[in-house]
Order: sequence, then C-alpha cells, then structure tokens
Amino acid sequence: MKPITLAFAAALTAFSALPGFGETKLTMAVETPPGDPLNVMLTVFKDDLLASEDFSVDFFESGAMGNETALTELLRAGQLDVVPLGSDIVELDSKFAIFDLPFLFDDKETARTLLDGELGSMLADSLLETNGLKVLAFGELGFRAISNSVRPIETPADLAGLKLRTPGSQTRIMAFQALGAAPTPLALGEVYVALRQGVLDGQENPLSVVKEFSFDEVQEFISLTNHVYTPITLTMAGSVWDALSAEEQEKVMASAKVSAAATRTLSDDSDASLVTEFTAAGLKVNTPDLAPFKEAAAPLRDEFAQIVSPEFMVAVEEMLQ
Repeated sequence: MKPITLAFAAALTAFSALPGFGETKLTMAVETPPGDPLNVMLTVFKDDLLASEDFSVDFFESGAMGNETALTELLRAGQLDVVPLGSDIVELDSKFAIFDLPFLFDDKETARTLLDGELGSMLADSLLETNGLKVLAFGELGFRAISNSVRPIETPADLAGLKLRTPGSQTRIMAFQALGAAPTPLALGEVYVALRQGVLDGQENPLSVVKEFSFDEVQEFISLTNHVYTPITLTMAGSVWDALSAEEQEKVMASAKVSAAATRTLSDDSDASLVTEFTAAGLKVNTPDLAPFKEAAAPLRDEFAQIVSPEFMVAVEEMLQ
C-alpha cells in the first residue's frame, strides 16, 4: 500500500502545482469588441475578480461565441457562466421592456439610483424567477442618440420614413413605429456595412457605441434625442451562483459593483468628449427640443403597461415621482 500512497501523494502534489488548482473557474463571453461598454463591464469584472486569486476565467470577446442572442442561450443552457446583456434582455423578461419606453428617465442619475435600489431589485428578482439568472449588477450603455444620413432630427416629423436600425426588441420597434420611423432590426456587427451601402438610413445607440463601431464614418447627422436609457445587466447562471461559497459570492458582487461603476464613468466621459469629436470631424450634431417627442410618445404608456404589467408600470411611475 505504501508505494500506492506515495504515488498518490506525488500526483496530488503535482496537480496542486498546476495553475488554477483550488480556484473557481468561470467562463465569460461578450458579443462586442474591446472598448465597447458591454465589453468594458465584463473585462473590468474579470480583472477585478482575478485579482483575488480565488478565480480563474475563460474569456471570449468580439462575438467569438456568437451574438447576444446566442450568448443568452448558452448562458441559460449552462455552457456559459457570466454574460453582460444589453437591449435584448427584454426577450427573456418582459419587465425589462420598461427601458424601451421612450423618455422614461430625465437623467442618468435617476436611472442609476433606481437601478441600484428598488427597481433593480424588482428586475433582479423577476429575472431569477423567470429564467434562473442571477443579476450581479446594472452597468450603463447610457442614453441613446439617433444618427442618420438624410436630415437632422429636430421634430418627430423628421423621423418619418427613416430606415433606422434597432435591436431586435419588439418594444423598441413598436416605439419607433409610433414615432413614424421605419425600424429595422439588425445584428450590431452588420450595421456599418448596411449604413455604408444605404440599406439603412441610420441607427440609434449611445455615442460610445457610435464611435466604437465607426458609425460616425458613414453618417452625416447625430441628434441627441436621449429617447431611451439602456442599462447593461451583468448576469450569471443561477446554478453557478448557488454553487459559490458565501465568500465567493461576496467577491463576485464586489467585482460586479466595480464593473458597473466603470461603465458609468465611460458613459459620462464619452458623452462629454464625443460631441466635440464628432463635430470636429464634420458631423452635424443637434440637440432637439424633446417636448414634442415626449408628447408623441405619450400614448405608448398604456401599451407598455400591458407588456410589463400594469402593477409594475405603476410601481415604476411611483419611484419616479
């Protein structure tokens, strides 16, 4: 028995010396390339988590594992552990359609406060119940602007007939149809070519995304409509979360908080600098009066209430008072 025991001990010692022995391994993926807000959130989360030396990570970016829809399916199937989700999260839980209701938030600070508090808790509980996904933190894509190559958007009438790329969210499509545009869902990675070839007139995204995907190279006008605020929902498979120790869960949540803060800083910095950069590059940037847009979008409230549930709509409106 002694030789077997010694051999086993030697093997165990050798195995223990391998990188990552005793660490909890997480597999993470994001659709977008480095510099994009979703990528920034996952990268900062990963780096902060690795600093604890209690975790190892397999990290996939730039669509290496597919687009956001594919990543969501892999997450739900247990083949990925952590994924940051943008607009398409509404396909998982209809309550997230609240973020497609135009002009819901007047400013970022209000949105951040609610996401870090009661609204965020309600959404996290709902996503866990409906999909078995744990919300780690809410980061920020930010307020969205409209870019196009036809005309500046000064009034809702200027949206008439514009072929605008939107995410696949049916509620985003519904909102732009109500405003008179011709929303066209398309994968984010295909938008640049569609804009360059004139298949699309424009698109709507935060300024940081406009820059990251070089949409400014193939557009003439950027209108700061701030029509929708989009969070980033950093999600973990619920089964993976449940398997973590209390100490590991604490570290995961702490790293998630750091990553959320990083996206909010990026959002503020981008909004402050990119208007100047785009203007200097020759794009025409305008800030329209939002009052007529809000008036045009007001009838959507009741339709959205039926989607997110009347009770949830009332709860959100009370939070905003």
